[in-house]
Amino acid sequence: MRISRRSVLAAVPLMGCANEADARANALYVTPDGQGDGSSWRDGAGLDELSALISGLEPGGEILVAADRGVYELSEPVLVGAGGVDGQEVRVRGVNSADGAPMPAVIQGNRAGEEIGTEAFRLERGSNHIKFSHFDFRDIGNGAFRVAAPIANVTIEDCAFENIYRFVENTAANGEGHASLRGFVLRRCRGVRAERGFLRVRYNSRDGLIEDCAAQGLANDGGLIPVGCALDDRASDITYRRCVMEGFQQWRGGDYWNGDGFSDEPDNRNIRYEACEARGSTDGGFDCKS
Repeated sequence: MRISRRSVLAAVPLMGCANEADARANALYVTPDGQGDGSSWRDGAGLDELSALISGLEPGGEILVAADRGVYELSEPVLVGAGGVDGQEVRVRGVNSADGAPMPAVIQGNRAGEEIGTEAFRLERGSNHIKFSHFDFRDIGNGAFRVAAPIANVTIEDCAFENIYRFVENTAANGEGHASLRGFVLRRCRGVRAERGFLRVRYNSRDGLIEDCAAQGLANDGGLIPVGCALDDRASDITYRRCVMEGFQQWRGGDYWNGDGFSDEPDNRNIRYEACEARGSTDGGFDCKS
């Protein structure tokens, strides 16, 4: 077989692409004190490197977060701007580093006194086709998960929380016209002492499932309006299944005391509540206007 100089030169870029693809990992590792490249538990990376680690995964890969090696302390959000591809989601999950079994990794924020506290994971453009599971959030501000840009296909499962402002917040970052969330699932997420609510979903968000989730509110004295699960703007095609929202109350709110378990607005559509419960609200258990 004759090989010309031209064919060899043409193959060089392809060889580079192949080597780049081969360098991608199927799994990378995060530890509380990590300063490595994430290639092993011994060389674990820090949680603040999460977006770069996801970019280094092959489609369908996973980030394993050691839950048995200590607490992940946050004073600012972990920014996520990378994800998987359609049909091959990236997974980010807490595990026992000894055997790989699922184990909630504790994420400790700085919420205290009058301080609202930091968000935990801020999902920015590019964080599509991604699944988070097995995290335990404590003292977190407006979003254990904050959707800050238009993204799609996000799943959050098997998480716990205590003393938070909101578990899921949906507010566009500066420079983003909206932060619509398309194709999302929240499943088996439960916790207590949520000041403003479990979730707020808005813009043109659609195609969502919230299943087997529960939250207990933290009574607000005065101005803040608490809602367990709040839909706004034009959010549509969302199903709640077997969810319980309890104790979202506004005390001394003046002439009218707010505080709902579930709420939706006139421009929302195709909202379903299946076997859900709301308890101990100072206003409506289900304040449904759609």
